[in-house]
Amino acid sequence: MRIATTYGRIRTLLRDNLKGTSEFLLPDVIHNRIQTVLKSSSDLNDTDLRKIRILYNMLKTAIKNEKALLDKKLTEKKPVERKVKKDKEKKEEKVKTATEEKREQLVKKVRGKKRYVVFIGNLPLDINKEKIINHFSEMNEHIVDVRIPKQKEAKKSAIAYVELKNEPSYELALSKHHSMLGNRRINVLYSTQTNSKITKAEAKSKSAKLVALQKSGKLIGSTPAVKKRSHRRAILKKARAKEAQS
Repeated sequence: MRIATTYGRIRTLLRDNLKGTSEFLLPDVIHNRIQTVLKSSSDLNDTDLRKIRILYNMLKTAIKNEKALLDKKLTEKKPVERKVKKDKEKKEEKVKTATEEKREQLVKKVRGKKRYVVFIGNLPLDINKEKIINHFSEMNEHIVDVRIPKQKEAKKSAIAYVELKNEPSYELALSKHHSMLGNRRINVLYSTQTNSKITKAEAKSKSAKLVALQKSGKLIGSTPAVKKRSHRRAILKKARAKEAQS
């Protein structure tokens, strides 16, 4: 009975961590989790084996659901409507009259692939790439680059930038916001690219939204704040304080 209860608890925790993940991204995320468990130790214990078994079953279900969604989209896709000849001629005329300068601007907008870079702040001054990679071990296969800028004198903390391969690993990295690295509670936040057209206000708003998603447990790998031990301790502390006053 105890084994069944433990198995159910592990399955519930794994499902909670995957809540909010897109069904199209879910198979990749689950596969990454299985690889993390397999590489965590050369001698897997019973708990690790249960995790792998649960994740494998979840992976089969996720692949099946993804295929069903793709089939549904293909069957529901509306046929392309025929364009009116007059409208087509107008569009062609606009293209012909476009200047070379505007064409170059359009090319610049679409040139280069999207990059996934997170900003890491409040790092210890003796930080190095190896410590950062170890802290983000769940996604180390998806880390493209780690950059640690040279810090100015009198600074009490260091910063770094970590580039990831894809969106699932990017969300997983953001879920490490306010995690402990050594004796520091680090900040892992949204970062804009150099020469980006996104304003500081827009970047700040985007970062705040991602932090809110992380606290609510909607980012891949994040745990809702209400389920964290610190949250339960705060509630218990308030209850004790209230009892002491009465």
